[in-house]
Amino acid sequence: MLIFTRDRIDAVVPLLVLSFFAFLAPARAADSFLAVGGGNSPSNNQVSLEKNILFFQRVLTDSLGKTASADVLFSDGMAGSRDLQFVPNDDPPKVNILLARLFGSEDEIYYRYRAHKLPARHGPSTRRGLDEWFNGAGKKLGDGDRLFIYFTGHGGSGNPAQNTTISMWCEPVMHVKEFVGYLDRLSPKVRVVLMMVQCHSGGFAGTIFKDGKPGGELSPARRCGFFATTFDRNAAGCTPDTVEDDYKDYSTYFFAALDGKTRTGKKVPGCDLNGDGHVSFAEAHAYVLLNSDTIDIPTTTSEALLRSYSKTTGDDVAKPQMPFKTLLGKSSPLQKKVLEGLCDQLKLTSDDRFDEAKHLEEILESQRKIAEQDRSKKTEEASRLAGRIRSRLLQKWPELSNPWHPRIAELLKADGPKIQTAVESDSDYARWDLLHRDADQLYDKALDLERQWVKCQRCVRALTTAALAQNLVKVASPAIVERYHQMVQDESGTLSSPER
Repeated sequence: MLIFTRDRIDAVVPLLVLSFFAFLAPARAADSFLAVGGGNSPSNNQVSLEKNILFFQRVLTDSLGKTASADVLFSDGMAGSRDLQFVPNDDPPKVNILLARLFGSEDEIYYRYRAHKLPARHGPSTRRGLDEWFNGAGKKLGDGDRLFIYFTGHGGSGNPAQNTTISMWCEPVMHVKEFVGYLDRLSPKVRVVLMMVQCHSGGFAGTIFKDGKPGGELSPARRCGFFATTFDRNAAGCTPDTVEDDYKDYSTYFFAALDGKTRTGKKVPGCDLNGDGHVSFAEAHAYVLLNSDTIDIPTTTSEALLRSYSKTTGDDVAKPQMPFKTLLGKSSPLQKKVLEGLCDQLKLTSDDRFDEAKHLEEILESQRKIAEQDRSKKTEEASRLAGRIRSRLLQKWPELSNPWHPRIAELLKADGPKIQTAVESDSDYARWDLLHRDADQLYDKALDLERQWVKCQRCVRALTTAALAQNLVKVASPAIVERYHQMVQDESGTLSSPER
């Protein structure tokens, strides 16, 4: 029998009181991380997707400590197949490059395949993988907990247009509406932060709406997100290149801003835009807008809300065409940084920065179309010349018409140098080769002009978003305004801030 003396009672009672109030107090909110990635097949599953997840894991470790980790659903999971496409350091023989260029596609001969090298604890990026995660780990998330979901893979357009898709491993694509069904399995009080970098990723900003339908009723769940580009555009990234210094995509800039270091460990200054000692998700997104030189037009859930519930038409509302200083004066500090930075980069100086940016857009788009037209002409001529070279080549080596012919390997081994010489000495070769190189240069020129056009688009959208934000309180219900401010607050979170 346990006997309590006066001294023991004096010692035990405070502990019992503390335990009682600890039981009553809500548990501190916790963070969970889920990374989903990969293509739908080995030929559409580039090594950059694997490296994106490894980079994400490094950022978590740097920010939260060695024990921080993400659950991962990637391609075939633990099946161990050669599921990943990459470009090795050594080039194929010149004769193979010439024949591929003449008879088919040159790109594919540079690619190799291997099994991915992600840590052992993960599953496949399939519906079954998502089912198991949301029915297991997802069910354990409590009210106030935060779930950060990172998707790095491929995406496509939708029908309707904003019901865009993500690729699943060896399965049909998944639309926004279906993805929302998985999020709906969570408690609506679990805070979800999305970061999605696939083509057409902006369609997934629709996860803030019931059934993923933009402009409809808002979901009761607390969700926010960041997306590499708008619902109607392709995104940068997804490369078989293994050199990470060459990566220029949303993940590269966003995570570098959060971590303060690039993929290869170089310091990244200027990411803490408000000077509070921390880099928020919203600041990382702003850093991408200002610093990435890609075809991406990044967007967020708060922007999706504004475009659904606010407006810039009518009397007594802010307009993106209004005097720049007036618009700037009522914008948030982060919006000011983005607007000033983009206008400085584009060298915009007029009072009406919106129309000035639109005018520059038109000039750049006109120049890009001319470059594309010139490239098309050179490609067509090169194709005609390639047909003539092929015809003469097949007179000597008719087996080359079918790459599956059983003698091809033997033929290339025995006559490879002769075949290469025959191509390079052909009367049409010099012109064909020049046209091929000119077309590549015109492609690069058109792409560079598109990147400049994109900077204009980012500026135009930022001016419009600033005006929409100022008008929301005038045109939307108090409940919508409150949700907007809550969403902005969640977008301003950091990796190390799981408080409620």
